[in-house]
Amino acid sequence: MDFLISTLMEHEKKLDSLVERLEKIGKVLPTIHKEASQPNTLIYIKIKTDRSIDEIIQIIESLKE
Repeated sequence: MDFLISTLMEHEKKLDSLVERLEKIGKVLPTIHKEASQPNTLIYIKIKTDRSIDEIIQIIESLKE
């Protein structure tokens, strides 16, 4: 019986620890999501200049999709 009680107490401690960690993550997630959804990304591409302007425009348009 003592073994069962001590095992359950250890599981309860671990569960409490996990719940605390999840609460911390839950508080930080909205901030992370907000920062990640902002359009702060720059994309650099290199295009051969021997292509026609129409071809370059088509390439750029296809990258927007």
